[in-house]
Amino acid sequence: MRDIEIGPIRPPSESNSLLIRVTRGCHWNKCYFCGLYKSMCFSMRPIDETIEDIRQQAQLNQGKKITSCFLQDGDALVLKTDYLLRILEAINQGFPDMQYITSYARADSITRKSPAELKALRQAGLNHLYSGMETGSDRILKLINKGFDVDTVVKSGCMAKEADMILSEFILLGIGGKELSEENAVQTAMALNIIQPDFIRVHATGIKPESKLGEFVRDGSFTLQSEEEIVVEQKLFLQQLHEMDSYYVNEHIINLLLEVRGNLRTEKQEMLSTIDRFLALPTNEKLLFTVGRRLNIFFLLDDLKKPKLHQKAGESLQQILSKNPDVDFAALCNYVRQSQI
Repeated sequence: MRDIEIGPIRPPSESNSLLIRVTRGCHWNKCYFCGLYKSMCFSMRPIDETIEDIRQQAQLNQGKKITSCFLQDGDALVLKTDYLLRILEAINQGFPDMQYITSYARADSITRKSPAELKALRQAGLNHLYSGMETGSDRILKLINKGFDVDTVVKSGCMAKEADMILSEFILLGIGGKELSEENAVQTAMALNIIQPDFIRVHATGIKPESKLGEFVRDGSFTLQSEEEIVVEQKLFLQQLHEMDSYYVNEHIINLLLEVRGNLRTEKQEMLSTIDRFLALPTNEKLLFTVGRRLNIFFLLDDLKKPKLHQKAGESLQQILSKNPDVDFAALCNYVRQSQI
């Protein structure tokens, strides 16, 4: 019996899901901010091999109630529909309690499917797509070499919703740098207001030094934002989003204010109030919280009120300043963020 093949990542929300790898790597693999698959040649796994993995997983999990499955790697929808239908059939046969089958899906892979194909996939059990739109700005999509435009993003999102799929859209705060921060916030909200996805999954940008975007930082054409500036961008983004039945998800440790999450229709003002609470802090307290979060001393904003944690963060901040009084905290915090992805 050969080893079951598992890919490198899955969304945080799929931490308890069965993982079935259907491709290796990302077929686009040209985004200037992402280095995850750069050392990996893209390939579609032979279907017999994938079905054998499903069979082995079913044997290993016999007697367990498995209700969710994530199809790895970067974009399962690049596969032909007939291939995916065979995979979905094998999963449902092997796991009779299955309720959710999910995958990453690029916007242009969704639009290459016909509405009938998407509905067939939905009926076969593929009911949740995670799509990395990143931004609603055509200028920023071109800057990061995403490979599609905003019209494709909006069309793909609407197609997924029309097929009755659950849709998660990933967006990146700070992906336009200081130069395009306002544009990123406003135009991303505009696109999402049309799509109205079930989940808006927010990540702060962490730029890896070896990436093309890292080159832009070094040559001065892209200016890193401070943590506070990213929060200001987040506030504008939230303000521009309609009060709709979408859940604003802020689940990744890379984000500064983890408590900013909730239903946009019922909890938008509460989320904005949390952001305002951070922005209203004295400058030294904002810096202290930022450093404490990046060092995993603080988890939530209210942790600032805990004397022992406050003292520990203060001591850590002083250690940083004693070694380098002129430290660039925007660069330092970006370094920590990029190490978390």
